[in-house]
Amino acid sequence: MNLADLVELLSGGEKIPGCDLAHSDAVALVGFHFPGRPYCLVAEWAVFDLAVSPRQLKVVVSRGVTPTLVNALFVLHDSNGRFPRGHWVRTSLGVSFTHDCLFETKNTVYVLMGPGQRVRANLDVAQSLY
Repeated sequence: MNLADLVELLSGGEKIPGCDLAHSDAVALVGFHFPGRPYCLVAEWAVFDLAVSPRQLKVVVSRGVTPTLVNALFVLHDSNGRFPRGHWVRTSLGVSFTHDCLFETKNTVYVLMGPGQRVRANLDVAQSLY
């Protein structure tokens, strides 16, 4: 995917406010809703609702996840130290998405800092972004 295709894809998405809290308050929000869970604060992000067939959806749901993932261009802080500041990240499939900013996977809660997008795309498109 080239830059023009990416801009076109993201410009058609729904704007989401994300988390407008200070980093320390965002960490406290994670601690309140997901005590003890690893977290990762990210910026310049998009939530991808993946287009899947009914058969694929059945498999995804049977694994306890949803056909959604997040691509973020900028990691602000990773509590487990997996991703350095400024790195990009693509999550695994999500478990929940709450408060317009807390995207939970089976292993991590991603705090979506600042505004972002929610777009519908197929898995090939979402995986080709980075």
